[in-house]
Amino acid sequence: MAEAPPLSLERYFYFEDVKRADWLWIALMKVLYKSEWGSTKTERLRKRCWLRKFEQCGYRLIDAVKQPIRGTPKRRVAQINAVADKLVREVKEISPEQIVLVKATVHQAVSQEFAKAGLSVVNEQALPFPASGQQKEFDGKLHKLIKTGKLRLSYP
Repeated sequence: MAEAPPLSLERYFYFEDVKRADWLWIALMKVLYKSEWGSTKTERLRKRCWLRKFEQCGYRLIDAVKQPIRGTPKRRVAQINAVADKLVREVKEISPEQIVLVKATVHQAVSQEFAKAGLSVVNEQALPFPASGQQKEFDGKLHKLIKTGKLRLSYP
């Protein structure tokens, strides 16, 4: 689960023709499909195939807030908290086996609510959003979740 769609909507995770700054999609694909991933420039041309594989493996990315948001982290947490009950219902309908919360604001806003609702959040600490120099930390923390068995990968 990520925070919200990007301010620049043409960079949305599920859009196939994104030319730049699709940091979360790139970071996830590199970790989930490391042995198959080539150069980012080449793989962007195959984004439709990657998205289909992502779905076939049972993965789904949803945003905590459905519209782009701005402001300080405190304000963002408040905006996510405002929809927490609705978000719990949405996630329960999806019925995921595992949930990964991306970004400190998302983790702070919903991790306890999800735990109370019996939803399985695998990361005890927030994963940083993989941009602005945080790509290596995101990669390292996600790999650690996989290596320790907290996050189980699935393949079709």
